[in-house]
Amino acid sequence: MSQVTLIGADFCKPCGYLKANIRDWAKSVECEIPIVFEEYDEDKHHIKKLPTLVYTYEGLERQRMTGTDIKHVKIFLMNSSAYNEFSLFGFQD
Repeated sequence: MSQVTLIGADFCKPCGYLKANIRDWAKSVECEIPIVFEEYDEDKHHIKKLPTLVYTYEGLERQRMTGTDIKHVKIFLMNSSAYNEFSLFGFQD
C-alpha cells in the first residue's frame, strides 16, 4: 500500500494552498496514489519546513519534498507513481 502524505498546519498559508490544489495536480499527471493530510505534530514529525510531502510504500518512506512549487510537486507525484508501478512488478531497491 502506497500513499502520499501532506504534512502541514492550519496556520501555514502555503500548506492550505497545497492542500487545496494537490489532488487536481495529481489528476493532471495521472497519479492515482491516495493523498492524505496530516496536521503537523512536533513530537511525531521530524521535519524542518512546512509543507512537506512524503511518499511511502509499504510503510517505508521512499521520497520527500518541501514547498509548493507546482512543477516540483508534479514531478514528485510522477516519481511516486513510477516507483509504485515498479514496486508492483517486483522491481525494488
